[in-house]
Amino acid sequence: MRLYRIGPARWLPVLNGRGASFEEGGRWNEPGDPVLYLGTSVSVAMLEMGNYLPSPRLVPASYRIGIFEVPDDAIDRWTLADLPDDWSHYPHPASTRTLGSAWLRANRNLVLLLPSCAVPGGLEDIAVINPLHPRRDEVILIDATRQAIYNTRAFQGV
Repeated sequence: MRLYRIGPARWLPVLNGRGASFEEGGRWNEPGDPVLYLGTSVSVAMLEMGNYLPSPRLVPASYRIGIFEVPDDAIDRWTLADLPDDWSHYPHPASTRTLGSAWLRANRNLVLLLPSCAVPGGLEDIAVINPLHPRRDEVILIDATRQAIYNTRAFQGV
């Protein structure tokens, strides 16, 4: 399966999961639990990044789109039916942090697909990667050179 991550070019190949969500926690992890968050499409990765930038015109020049491959047999999937009612609330609820960290610590699989909060109704997914899983070396960065993240015509009124 192909996955996508947007961030500073120098950090795209670093797969230790010790970024901001490691320090502060994220929707699917408690602080101190390493994790990587990726999109199942470039557009989902762009929308997810939009949660952290006030305008797409403010994407730092160092950012690139990282394209990754993961083995299809290393993926778990949770649907809306598997999630608590508050799964998409902000700030991130304790319920999702607890569930995600339990999945990470159980170390059953490399990738967990989950509905994206950036796309309503669970219509698109994100991927959570467990960097402590024994198959982590099977996460392959195949391209990190694409710099144009948003089309210059997009969000002209922003």
